Amino acid sequence: MSTEVVHPDEVESYWAAVRGTDLEGAAAVAEAVYRRTSSVEAVLQGLVVESQQRVGSLWAHGEWTVADEHAATAINEVVAHRIGLHVPGPQTGPLLLVSCVEREWHALPALVVTLVMRARGWRTELLGANTSRDELVDRILDQGPRAVLLSASLASSLPRTRRQVEAVRGTGTPVVVGGRAFDAAGRRAERIGASAHATGPAEAAARLDALPHHVPPAPPLRDAAAREAADLQARTGDVVRRVMLVTFATLDLPPEEHAPDLWSGVLAGFLPHVVDGVVGALVTDDPTVVAETRSWLVEVLGARLADPRALDALWGALEHELRDYPEVTRLLASA
Repeated sequence: MSTEVVHPDEVESYWAAVRGTDLEGAAAVAEAVYRRTSSVEAVLQGLVVESQQRVGSLWAHGEWTVADEHAATAINEVVAHRIGLHVPGPQTGPLLLVSCVEREWHALPALVVTLVMRARGWRTELLGANTSRDELVDRILDQGPRAVLLSASLASSLPRTRRQVEAVRGTGTPVVVGGRAFDAAGRRAERIGASAHATGPAEAAARLDALPHHVPPAPPLRDAAAREAADLQARTGDVVRRVMLVTFATLDLPPEEHAPDLWSGVLAGFLPHVVDGVVGALVTDDPTVVAETRSWLVEVLGARLADPRALDALWGALEHELRDYPEVTRLLASA
């Protein structure tokens, strides 16, 4: 159902409640919209998802703290769960397993997909955030789902998504991927071996009907970029530590922990994602992953009035540390 049935005044009332950390106020608006529309999908897409996009934008622009973001996200998650109670879903029929990839803590998108698919008549089970490959495979073997839907919000999750796609397809189960980690054209999804890519629940529902009931293992990645990705992933922790020390020394910053709401804290906290993003670019053979990462850092650091040398210092340290990787050097130079 279209989210246009949610009126602008309802959107603003819901947002005012979320922004004011008023859980019951937000829930009341959501319940009122549900009573008027009888559509779980309209409430989730028109209120919860729209609100969460504002939350992310306010944090990125430095207007909200990490605590603000977490509080608002928690409200959106509780509201989504409450609205989902209106549609318990079928007890029989094909099952969909919905999961976030390993080390992916943005659980709200997967929750929304689970509830919308349930409202559309699918039997669904949400495995939640940070689901390991072993957990996922065990559940597949226990339940025999029609398909697995994997959610990834960060480009740095692409390498782990590839590993989980391999694990899922190893059981013969189709896997549909989605989330902001992927490009709209589905090129990254195709490269990592996903059975299909979906930009949202409606597209996921459409893709499911065309999926085979059994799929072969994911084709191996054996090119030079994939070999560098495997090697770099094995030493990510050491790379992050060394790049951090060099970057902070260049900027005359102390090496100890920095508050997460300061630009230095954002820089330190996001560096592992930068390195994982490089691995993701190698795995997907997509240089735009690195370019997007750099653009995002420019925006976030600029909003926090960072030292203007910060990004160049980080990039220089990264290029030096990874100078023996030809494919990585090409990617970093193109960003």
